Amino acid sequence: MAESSRTSEQNLLIQARLDKQAARKQVIGRIVPYFGLVFLFIFFTIVTKGLFISKKNLTNMVEQCFTMCIVATGAAFVYAQGNMDFSIGSACGVAQMCGAILLLHKGWPMPLAMAVTILVPVLTCSLVSTIAVVFRVPVFIGSMCVRSLLAGLLTIGVAKAEIVIPVSNWPIMTNGVFKAAVMLAIIAVGVYLFHFTRVGKWAKAIGGNRNTAKQAGIKIVQQQYLAYILLGICVGIAGVFQMFRNSTVSTAAGTGIEFNIMLAVVLGGFPMSGGDKANLPAAVVGAITATLLTNGLAMWGLEPNLVNGVKGIIFVIMVGLSYDCSAGKLVT
Repeated sequence: MAESSRTSEQNLLIQARLDKQAARKQVIGRIVPYFGLVFLFIFFTIVTKGLFISKKNLTNMVEQCFTMCIVATGAAFVYAQGNMDFSIGSACGVAQMCGAILLLHKGWPMPLAMAVTILVPVLTCSLVSTIAVVFRVPVFIGSMCVRSLLAGLLTIGVAKAEIVIPVSNWPIMTNGVFKAAVMLAIIAVGVYLFHFTRVGKWAKAIGGNRNTAKQAGIKIVQQQYLAYILLGICVGIAGVFQMFRNSTVSTAAGTGIEFNIMLAVVLGGFPMSGGDKANLPAAVVGAITATLLTNGLAMWGLEPNLVNGVKGIIFVIMVGLSYDCSAGKLVT
């Protein structure tokens, strides 16, 4: 009896120690991304001899952060479920093309044309989810199929229509204060939905364990569609402002957004496998960090292909560090 009691006490002590270690690891995991953000800022300021913090470059980074933070806000709901979408870059490009053609060549009112610009990614993201549900394939396969389709449509559409947007006709779309207000409003709504409503809680439950979530009465397919719709809305809004910022639409529109979002997720400490450790502010911090990294490498003098190569190496390292070999899955 005494031996059994002693064994029980030892087990409790071991469990308490493990819980303490897990809590410490979680705190460190949430703090490190912020240190990384500060480190990159200081590092690139030094190696570029101050060019990184020039007024022109800071303005450029703010513009880049605008797009990344908005898309990352929507992507958080998808990644929290353990899903991803490789089609959002092409969807953003096609959305811009459709909105610009309706606005410039069809004479549609600006609000209506912009509504279509937002609707296009909503439909394409829903298509990604539909392919996964109907054909019972992983979501990323569906997103690759949609990505190829959209890339083709963008190439054909841009080739047939000259798209140069007279930005001066709609100055509000390039106004910094207005754009900042829009970005902060979207992030605020995203944080509320993610952390204080069933939308976010159920997304994390699905990412944690789909079978358990299903047994708990959560409608997996319905929540998956909702997450992709939220992502589509954010991609569409980002596309609207990106179109006016660039004042034109080319075949390169939206290029690289999907990978930059994946990089943002790991840099922010957001678990790619989803689950209850997912939190939206981490995705936003990661988006800012990814923007600083991309911009800083370019300002340092690296060629675009080399910049992408460095980002790819960093992504692989970060994913490797978050992989639990014993469990056979990604963890935080």
